[in-house]
Amino acid sequence: MVTPRKRTTPLTTDEIYATALTIVDADGLDALTMRRLAGEVGVEAASLYHHIPNKDALIGGMLVKMRSEVQLPEPLPEDWIDLFVTIFAEYRRVLSAHPNLVIYAGKRVESDPSPDGLQFLLQLGLSEDDAVGLWQSMIAFVTGFSLFSSRAAETDTSNQPPGLAKRLAEWRDETADKTVRAMLEGYAASR
Repeated sequence: MVTPRKRTTPLTTDEIYATALTIVDADGLDALTMRRLAGEVGVEAASLYHHIPNKDALIGGMLVKMRSEVQLPEPLPEDWIDLFVTIFAEYRRVLSAHPNLVIYAGKRVESDPSPDGLQFLLQLGLSEDDAVGLWQSMIAFVTGFSLFSSRAAETDTSNQPPGLAKRLAEWRDETADKTVRAMLEGYAASR
C-alpha cells in the first residue's frame, strides 16, 4: 500500500497525467491504479476523482501528455510525403519512449487536431479506400516498429549468424523512414 506524501501545493491534472505516465513507463499499465497514483501525488485516491472522472479519462490524459512530446521542425516540410515522413518519425520516437502505451497509439482523444491525417490524405485526392489503407498501414508499421525498437522488446537473434544477428538486433530510424516513404510514394503513384 502506498502512503500518500503530504502535499504543499494544489494538485493539477497535468501533474496527475505526468505522474501516471511515469508509473506506466516504469512498471506498465497494470501497475497504474488510482491508489498508487494518489500515493505518488500525495492525496487520497478519492481526491483524484475531483480532477479525473475515470480511468479512461486518465488514459486519454496520458496520451495527450505523451503526444505533447512530439516536436516537429520549423518550418515543416512543404512536400506532403516529406511532411508525413517527418511526423511519423517523431511520433515513432515518442512511442518508443513510452512502449507501454503503444497499444493506445491509434486512440483519439478530444484534443487531437482536426482534420487528422486521414482527412488530409483524402484532401490530397486519394480515394477513400486508398486513404484508409495507407493510414492504417502507416499506423500499424510505426506502432510495431516503435514497440520492437523500444526497451520493452527483445529481438531473438540466437538462430542467426553473428553478423546478421547483430544487424537484426538494430532497429534503425533510417529503415523506418525509408519504409514509411515507400508506402507513401506507392500510394501517391495510384492517385
